[in-house]
Amino acid sequence: MDNKENKQLSAENQKWLDDLLNNPSSQEVGAGELATQFAKPEEKPVKIPEEEQVILDAKALISGDAHIADIEDDELEKILAEDWLAITREEEEAAAAEAEAETVPEESALENAEEEESADPQPRRRRFRKFIEAKRRPKKTDGYGLLGIPHIISTVIWLALIVVIGVSLGRVLWVCCADVMAFGKEPQQVTITITEKDDIGSISKKLGNANLIRYPGLFEFFAKITGKDEDICTGTFTLNSQYDYNAMINAMYSYGARREEVDIMFPEGYNCAQIFKLLEEKNVCTAAELEDYAAFGELSDYWFLEGVERGTKYCLEGYMAPDTYTFYTNDTPRRVIEKFLNEFDDRFTDKMKQDFQTIQTQYANRLKANGFGPGYAEANPLTLHQVVTLASIIQKETSSDSECYDIASVFYNRLVNRNIQSLGADITVHYALKDYFFEIEELTAEHLNMDSPYNTRKNKGIPPGPISNMGVQALYAALEPNDTNYHYFVFDKAKNAHRFAVTEREHLQNVAELMGG
Repeated sequence: MDNKENKQLSAENQKWLDDLLNNPSSQEVGAGELATQFAKPEEKPVKIPEEEQVILDAKALISGDAHIADIEDDELEKILAEDWLAITREEEEAAAAEAEAETVPEESALENAEEEESADPQPRRRRFRKFIEAKRRPKKTDGYGLLGIPHIISTVIWLALIVVIGVSLGRVLWVCCADVMAFGKEPQQVTITITEKDDIGSISKKLGNANLIRYPGLFEFFAKITGKDEDICTGTFTLNSQYDYNAMINAMYSYGARREEVDIMFPEGYNCAQIFKLLEEKNVCTAAELEDYAAFGELSDYWFLEGVERGTKYCLEGYMAPDTYTFYTNDTPRRVIEKFLNEFDDRFTDKMKQDFQTIQTQYANRLKANGFGPGYAEANPLTLHQVVTLASIIQKETSSDSECYDIASVFYNRLVNRNIQSLGADITVHYALKDYFFEIEELTAEHLNMDSPYNTRKNKGIPPGPISNMGVQALYAALEPNDTNYHYFVFDKAKNAHRFAVTEREHLQNVAELMGG
C-alpha cells in the first residue's frame, strides 16, 4: 500500500471516528469488515500505523468483536489520553444516573460483555469506560501493608522499633541523670584553674578533661538552665568527682565583691573549737555554721569516718588535718570542712594503712601475752578511730617530733599492762572539762577526779574520741611506737623535754627532782 492509499485510509478512519462521536448509534461495523478495508487477502500483509491500529481496536470493542482483556494497557491509555471515545455530556449525565442505581463489578461486567454484543452501542461504551476505569484502578492488597509487607510482620517490626527506641531513650536518660547526680563515680580530687577568658563552654570542657564529669554539653546546659553559669568565678579550685552538678557549681561559686582569698595557718594540735573560731575571725564561715555542718551536713563518703558517730559539733575532731589553707571569704561550710578532710585522706598513705594492720596484730598479741582473759583481744580489737585518738593525745603531750614515738610507747605499754590500763594523761581532763582554749592553768584534785570518759586518770582504756587534730608525726608515732619499757613521763620545763621512767618509783623521783626536792 503506497503513501496515497495510507493517507486515504487515515482520512476514512478519521471520518469514522468523527461519525462515532457525533452519531454513536450509526456505527455497527464488525472487526472483519474493517479489516477488509485495510488489507486484501491477495495482497501482502501491510503494516498498519500505530494510530490506525488503536482505532481498529476501539471499533472492535464497540462492535463486540473484541474483549477488553485483549487490549493492552498502553493502548487503553492512548485511547483515554486522546479522548477518542469520550462520552458526550448527555451520556455522562445518564451514566451518572445509572451508576447510582447499580454497581457493576469488574468481574461481572467481563462475564456479561460477550452476551450483550447485540445491545445498543451506547451502553457498551459506558461499560467500556467502566472497564477502562477498573483497568486503571489499583488492585486491592488485602493483608499487606507498606512495601507489600504483611500487616502482622509490619506490626511486629513497628513494635520492635518502639521497644528499641524506648530502651535507648531510657538508657540515655539514666546515664544523663547518673552524671548530673554523680551516681556510681569513684572519688577523685582534681584541681582546676578558671581564668577570665573561660566561659561556661570552656569550663565544661575542663571539667570533662579532668574526668570530673562525663558530658560537658549536659553540664553546660544544666548551668545555663539553672542560671548559674554567670556565678562561676576565676581562681583555682579543688573539686571532687563525687560532686553532683549543683555541688560542682557551688564549689566554683562567685560571691561578687565580697569574695576574697585568705590564707590561714592552723597549728598542729588545734582542736575543732579553735579551728572554727579562727575561720570565723577570718570571715570564712561562722563557727555556728561550721559546728552545725560538721554535725549534720552532707559530706562525701570518706572511708576513715566509718567508725565516727556524727551528731555533735566536734564529732570530726582528729580528722581536720592542720595545715596552711587558702579559703574564700564567705565560703560554704561544706567546702571548708571537706578541704580539711581531703588533706587527712591524702596524708593517710598506703604505708600507714599497712602499719595500722601491723599495730593491730601487735596489740592483740601483747594483750594475750600479758594474761588478759581468753577472747579479750578479739572482743577489744584496736580500731582506726582509737589509733587517731591516741595520736591526738600524743600530739598534745609531746614537746618535739623526736620524742613522740617514746610517748606513744608509754601509752601502749600502759594499755596492755593489767595493773595499769589507763593512759593517765592530764591533757584529756581539759577536754573533759570543755576547756578547749586551755583557760584553766592548773588542774585541781577535783578536776582530776571528775566523772567523764575523757578522764584518763580515772577511767581505763582509750577515751571515746580524739581531743585534737594532730600532725603527721604524731599519727606515725601512734602507728609505729618505739619499743620501750617506759610507763611514765613528766615534763622538764628547763630542758623543754620529757623524762621517761619504767617504774612508778623512778617516776616519782623524777617528779620530786623537778619540783625541787
